[in-house]
Amino acid sequence: MIIGLTGGIGSGKSTVAQFFRELGTSVIDSDAIVHHLLTTHPPTLQAILQRFGHKIIQTDGTLNRRELRAIIFATNTERYWLENLLHPQVKAEIFKRTAILLPNQYGIVEIPLLIEARFQDVVDHILIIDCPEKLQIQRTIKRDATTKDAVQSIMDNQSDRLSRLAFATEVLDNTGTLQALQIKVAALHQYYIELSK
Repeated sequence: MIIGLTGGIGSGKSTVAQFFRELGTSVIDSDAIVHHLLTTHPPTLQAILQRFGHKIIQTDGTLNRRELRAIIFATNTERYWLENLLHPQVKAEIFKRTAILLPNQYGIVEIPLLIEARFQDVVDHILIIDCPEKLQIQRTIKRDATTKDAVQSIMDNQSDRLSRLAFATEVLDNTGTLQALQIKVAALHQYYIELSK
C-alpha cells in the first residue's frame, strides 16, 4: 500500500515524513529524485541547458535551482515544459522503488505537487498535511529567509487549500506543536499498518 504524502508549501510535509521514517516506514522523497535527475542525469541536464541557457548554471558547473525556480514560477509555459520533461522520469523511479516493498507493508511517497502534477495514479491513499495559509506563509518566510511575495508566488502555482483537501483520503492537521504532530503521525502509522495487512 502506497501513501502519497502532500500539502502546500510550509505545511510540514518534510517533518511528517521524518516522523514516519523514525517509526521505520520506507519514505521515498520525490524532490530527492528530481535533485538526482538534475545533478547526475546528463540528458536531462542537457535538455534544460538548451531550453534555459547558461544563466541557470552556477560558476561551479552545477544547476542554479533558485534561478530555475524563478523562471518556471514566472511563466506557466516554462513550468509545463519542465514538468513534461521530469514527471515521467520521476513516476518511473517511484514505481521502481515502491515495487520492492514487502507484502503487507506500506510505504510513503512524499510528493509536494501530487495533486497539481496528477500523480494520483502512483498512490493508493492521499495523506494531506494541512494548516491555514497564513501559517504556511509564516513558516516558509522563517525557514527560507524569503519574502511574503515570494511565498505567495509559489502558493499561487499550487492548488488552493480547499481544492487540495478534496483529494484527501486522510488529513493531518498541523497547527499545533511538534509533539502533537508526532503523536498524530504515530496514530496514522498504526492505522496504515492495520490497513495494509
